[in-house]
Amino acid sequence: MKTKLFIAAAILLPYVCAGQSIPEDNLSHLTIDSTVVTAMRAGARTPVSYSQMDKEQLDKLSPINSLPMALSLMPSVVSSNEGGTGLGYSKFRVRGSDPSRTNINLNGIALNDAESQEVFWVNIVSIAGMLNSAQMQRGVGTSTVGSGNFGASLNMQTALPEDKPSVEIDLSGGSFRTAILNTSIASGRLPGGLSFNVKYNYANTQGYIRNAYAQLNSMLASGSWYKGNNLLKFNFLHGQQHSGITWDGISMEQMITDRRYNPAGEYVDSQGNISYYDNESDNFNQNHFQIIDIASLSDVLSLSTTLNYTSGRGFYENYKDREEDYVSRQYGNSNYYAAVANLKLKEDILVAILNLSYSVYDGQHLGEVIWRENQGSVNENPWYENDALKQDFSAFLRAEVDITDRLNIYGDLQYRHINYLMEGPDDDQTMLNGRHIYNFFNPKFGGSFAFSQHANIFASIAVGHKEPGRGDIKDAIKMEKDLKPEQMTDYEMGYRYESENFSASAAAYFMEYDNQLVTTGKLSSTGYMIKDNVRISYRRGVELVAAYSPALWVRIDANAAFSGNKIVFEEGLKKLAMSPSAVVSAVTSFTPIPQLTLATTFKYVGKQYIDNTQSEQRSLPAYFLLSQSLSYSFRKNIKISIFADNLLNKLYVADAWAYGEDIGYYPQAPRNYMIRLSFNF
Repeated sequence: MKTKLFIAAAILLPYVCAGQSIPEDNLSHLTIDSTVVTAMRAGARTPVSYSQMDKEQLDKLSPINSLPMALSLMPSVVSSNEGGTGLGYSKFRVRGSDPSRTNINLNGIALNDAESQEVFWVNIVSIAGMLNSAQMQRGVGTSTVGSGNFGASLNMQTALPEDKPSVEIDLSGGSFRTAILNTSIASGRLPGGLSFNVKYNYANTQGYIRNAYAQLNSMLASGSWYKGNNLLKFNFLHGQQHSGITWDGISMEQMITDRRYNPAGEYVDSQGNISYYDNESDNFNQNHFQIIDIASLSDVLSLSTTLNYTSGRGFYENYKDREEDYVSRQYGNSNYYAAVANLKLKEDILVAILNLSYSVYDGQHLGEVIWRENQGSVNENPWYENDALKQDFSAFLRAEVDITDRLNIYGDLQYRHINYLMEGPDDDQTMLNGRHIYNFFNPKFGGSFAFSQHANIFASIAVGHKEPGRGDIKDAIKMEKDLKPEQMTDYEMGYRYESENFSASAAAYFMEYDNQLVTTGKLSSTGYMIKDNVRISYRRGVELVAAYSPALWVRIDANAAFSGNKIVFEEGLKKLAMSPSAVVSAVTSFTPIPQLTLATTFKYVGKQYIDNTQSEQRSLPAYFLLSQSLSYSFRKNIKISIFADNLLNKLYVADAWAYGEDIGYYPQAPRNYMIRLSFNF
């Protein structure tokens, strides 16, 4: 694989060297943000609903918060963590849509696993500290690469080259024996246009519930080279995780007795005592290699090319308490290759982007027994082994035209082709042999009209399609049922206002589904919710966002989302699972003196139903959270920050699953604290 990367670099290198020299102060338009990121991002007049966090906002977050937890204050977002804190397995839902329906991309490359269509954030600890910005689009949004954005899309951009040399060190510690180290070294702009940046992160925690420990590390190494009209950038992103299994959840009876209990690895020994296997764990290594070339072809035309290779290797280990106890390991190995090209035209009244992308995912799944009772260590052949090959091609043409100074028209046409081959037996010996081919056309149209320099309205209609994930296809094969791809038509309309010290927006959305895959309440052996097609369903709601700064030392940010999320059955309407009808967030920040900042945060999430039966016995109560942070700078280069989460000590549950009579709850941590000491040189 390294050979392929060097060949790719060699192909790009002559093209880079051919550029003509331009003044250094004109190089800002050659950053990744100019062509790679904006190809999939919404602009100020794009008729979609979106929110954005920049580097300064991301840097202020509690160090224990994984990115899903950090995004929890965005409109319509509900986040949860299996271990009860911010580290370990975390996820977020947008407008009630599960994580597999949010398209995640990093520097224009799909980050979602090609088969499960989820992102396992535990694999890249502290990724928020590696980013320059993150934009969340709700609904179908603009066209992107990878799996369909059925609930939202998250477009992330890694840190840009620093102008000056710098060293940053963050030391953090807090509740549940949590210790975190974040470091960063930047070379600044060197002679010849070179610059380098390395970020390393390490985190260790015991977690809130039993066996929720996590030992995580990650690294981002970047090198950039400005030459003439070109920018060549190389990124290496590494993530490694060793964490306890927490996906089983606990029953209501267990939660009442001990809400920190976790049944993973529990067994009865020969003396009749309850014991726990000491390596009930999940282990994974992931490496991402990216080569990005950006060329300014003329004053109005630019081209970016990105080559990506991602390798993933890991396993989870379980103790099985059966007639004959045994320990198994189930492995997942994958190679993901992707190439993306963006051609961008930017004139006075027109911005047009042509995007072409192609990816190949080569995955292997196998399981083996490594220990049996009365036999000790064994070396058995895999009891199952299956392979997958998934090819994904997409092309989209997107354009925004200023018809007048006030009227902007938006159009976006995408074609996507998926060829997915599965071969071999699953863990229950069901043969998964089959090829699944999908062809999707996703048109999007809209416009915005500015009443003044402060206010505008927008409206759009967008069609999205999404193929079933690996788990969905497996379950369909085993149940001998047909599984159809999903379609969603998203109608969005809204109003935006922005002035010097006040901004506000109001948006209404109507997400109308055809054959939506919804959770049946059943959980697979590896913790995935099993889904089935429903003919008609919808998510409809309004989102309100406002920010007000009456003085330089105070700022208030707030948002609220109110929605109805239903399945249409012959006998009537049922509420969609894990889709609260109200989600409200607010942050009030005070800076009484330049060195001191205080921030108070609250989050309200309405009642949620665990499955689609709309049974009160299968629901999660609404909850309200209050948090506080304080940061003080002793000098320009030393800062201390204190974070207190869940100040009201609420014993709440943010997520759960149900199957038959069984329900698994994920209790979240009560009041907890973190302290961070930052050095910047």
